[in-house]
Amino acid sequence: MKNTKQDQTSAELHVVIIGGGIAGLSAAWQLRQTIDQTGLHCTVLESSTRWGGKIVTKRFDVVDNERTVGPFVVDSGPESFITRKPGAWDLACELGLREQLFNPGSETRNTYVVDQGRPVLLPISPLAFVRSRLISTRGKLRMFKEPFIPARRDDGDESLADFVRRRLGREALEKFIGPVLGGIYNTDPEYQSILTTAPVMREMERDGGSLVAGAFGRMRAKAKLRKEAKARGEILAPSFITFKNGADHLVRELVRQLCENSAFDLRLKSKVSAIEAIDGGGERQRYRLHLEGKESGGESILADAIIFASPANVAARLLQSISPESAASLAKIHHVHIGTISLGFREKDLQLSNPISGLMIPRREKRLIDAMTFTSAKFPDRAPKGYALMRVFFGGAAPYTMDLDDTALCELVLSELKELLGIEAKPLGYVVERWPASYPQAAVGHLGLVDEIEARLPAGLVVTGSSYRGLGVPDSIEQGRTTAVKLVRTLAV
Repeated sequence: MKNTKQDQTSAELHVVIIGGGIAGLSAAWQLRQTIDQTGLHCTVLESSTRWGGKIVTKRFDVVDNERTVGPFVVDSGPESFITRKPGAWDLACELGLREQLFNPGSETRNTYVVDQGRPVLLPISPLAFVRSRLISTRGKLRMFKEPFIPARRDDGDESLADFVRRRLGREALEKFIGPVLGGIYNTDPEYQSILTTAPVMREMERDGGSLVAGAFGRMRAKAKLRKEAKARGEILAPSFITFKNGADHLVRELVRQLCENSAFDLRLKSKVSAIEAIDGGGERQRYRLHLEGKESGGESILADAIIFASPANVAARLLQSISPESAASLAKIHHVHIGTISLGFREKDLQLSNPISGLMIPRREKRLIDAMTFTSAKFPDRAPKGYALMRVFFGGAAPYTMDLDDTALCELVLSELKELLGIEAKPLGYVVERWPASYPQAAVGHLGLVDEIEARLPAGLVVTGSSYRGLGVPDSIEQGRTTAVKLVRTLAV
């Protein structure tokens, strides 16, 4: 999707963005807001054949009784976005997509957790919690003590596991909070930084003195905002949003509007093989990016600044020759595998004893899959009437599953679903998506490491995206935009 060749002899400043995922595209969108004032030109390089990174929407049909049925609409990556972090909501509204959004409702409704090999309903309401057999009476009593546990009010980091044990007890970690947070972030709670992945929990503790008081305080504040908005005739965003035609609607419209501006050059199948620093004259440092592959023909691009919107392990490789210290720090950020397989069934063939919309699987259960969501239970329009769509996550608990071919993977997943949920049916069709070594793991002290990385980067080089200051799509959008703002200010100086 190439608009124009950039004139590299021009006096105008040239910014190159490496990575066409949502962070890179959001950085480009933010640059677009200042392009008339700054005179910047921007090239976005994506090594794969499509835009959006882990935002992927696919469609497939199946044949049932010699009749073609479809489409099944599959979001292989993220399918809904939280609005408490407003990045996705704000961007969608700026792009004119508000009418394409809808409220998927509660993300926790009918969510189960595997406990000793059996699915148990996750108790969300107070009454359900009291009645639940998931946590023992002793464990519940420990959780009820939470409002009386002294609050930690400093800014020091800790693991998700340490936080939950400290506030709610060991059993809450193992049976309740740990499986949920571990499932969301595809990680071991003992390892993951709370300040990176769930800072809101520390904020509630700090602001309210306890999670209970903090939660009630936020509920009151939210109710006040809604009342004030109603008085002004405004409508606040729902807690979660998704797109009627799939999450990639956001990406497609973002790319379309960027390509309307001649100052932007968006290129797919453009992999950067090496970067070298060159003298830009005066005090300015410039960089030459070498591309590989038939599409680029061995082309090189001159840049005044580079935004690395790729995973940290990719940025580490590219920075090795020009900033070994930065590369070494980037290499400390661990990345794991993640993949999804989405399966289409006849609705009548799935005889589940409970209306499950999601299933969290703790690592202690030693299963070969990581989690499951019943897509069509949450979004009925994603499957044809009379059919069901299910999505299964893999690659975290059993990394070798990433290397299985699609047929072997499907057979393994079906055997797990049979043991966990009693599903005997074979799918009518399925699609698989894999992201090897590309899901970041933010260890305790992660944000301090990111500060160190940013301080060591040479002038004109910045990093952004899910490897750094938040893993979700709203986080990545906000990071991309913030990074672009800071870069423009630096270039202006």
